[in-house]
Amino acid sequence: MPSSKSWGVNQDVSQACQHQDLVITPSPHAIEAGYVRPAHRSTTNKRKQGEIGASVTEVVYPAPLLLPGDELALDPKHPPQSVQSWRRDKDRNPVTSVRNVIYVAAPPEIDPDVDFLGSWVRPKQARQKASDRSRDSSPVPQDIKDIIAYLSAVYHPLSVNTFSSPLVFAPWDDSPTSDIESNSSSPNPAQIRKPASSSIALRTSSEIIRIRTRPSPDSLFPSQMNLDDLLDVAISILPSDAYCLLLLVSHDLYEDDDDVFVCGRAYGGSRVALVSSARYNPALDDLQGVDRLHAWPASHCREYVEACCLVASSSSSQKAKSKRKKRVTRGNTHPSPVVLSSSPAPTSARPSPLHLALRNHLRDPLSPTLLYLIRLALTSAHELGHCF
Repeated sequence: MPSSKSWGVNQDVSQACQHQDLVITPSPHAIEAGYVRPAHRSTTNKRKQGEIGASVTEVVYPAPLLLPGDELALDPKHPPQSVQSWRRDKDRNPVTSVRNVIYVAAPPEIDPDVDFLGSWVRPKQARQKASDRSRDSSPVPQDIKDIIAYLSAVYHPLSVNTFSSPLVFAPWDDSPTSDIESNSSSPNPAQIRKPASSSIALRTSSEIIRIRTRPSPDSLFPSQMNLDDLLDVAISILPSDAYCLLLLVSHDLYEDDDDVFVCGRAYGGSRVALVSSARYNPALDDLQGVDRLHAWPASHCREYVEACCLVASSSSSQKAKSKRKKRVTRGNTHPSPVVLSSSPAPTSARPSPLHLALRNHLRDPLSPTLLYLIRLALTSAHELGHCF
């Protein structure tokens, strides 16, 4: 997926960009990253008649751009995984007649005794674009029904249902009398595990589980919740007929002490996933350097690709530049990027999928609320994919 950050690209230029030309092959940064694109291989072998053959080109399926910061640019030699190897993986969770439902749990409610948690979901330093204020002044996390509808399409024909048991953030009892969790339907505070000083609790229908918290390192939010503790909750509430379960939260998360934040994680073998909507708030886009105008498919814009590569290259040290030159002399080079006009010739029988996507991108800009939904839905589908 293309990087969503602007890498210091001048925002005034970005806002004026019309995406006149589209790059459909790896960017110049691919050379510096050491990426070597695999050669085209026939897909007709072991295929049934009528399926897609070997004539797929970059016009239909553009190559990865490998912009600075993209996952493939950071680790270009990571071994690929084919569909066949995935299908043969013995550690996959099989879909059976008993376990065939995907459950989605809405963000937990907040007990009045810990109502301060409501302020933790609001960014402390959010700045909103003027265009956002005029079109959609308060982007909010989406109704869980929207996420379920999207996941139902992605993971058809599996059923995607709402997890209906109540989940509530509650106070954590500091009583030192016990180090266990209650398993009764009405938890006894005296049986709650001894907490650390900075903890809250997440109450399910059968137990109360400690959730560690800490101040946000970058001060974007007042505090964060521990991802591992929340995944423990997801494992404990997994229904017997669940293929997997997704727990959505509105609060900012961390996993390890060195993390600034995390947006989600999945324990595929345990059939659970967790996604936070906090960092996807469009009100944070300026602070996080997100260039909305060049989100996919406009990330293929030549001016944007060249600007990203130029900024990253100029920020590199002289030593790194020397190493890159050595790599180039060893023959690890790419041809000049292939560029298409963003306006296909009238004689074209049919615009390419990339042209059509760009046309829709320019014609119907997304409202912040819809943008919020798309980000959350995509990450939810991604994290659940680890359970398969």
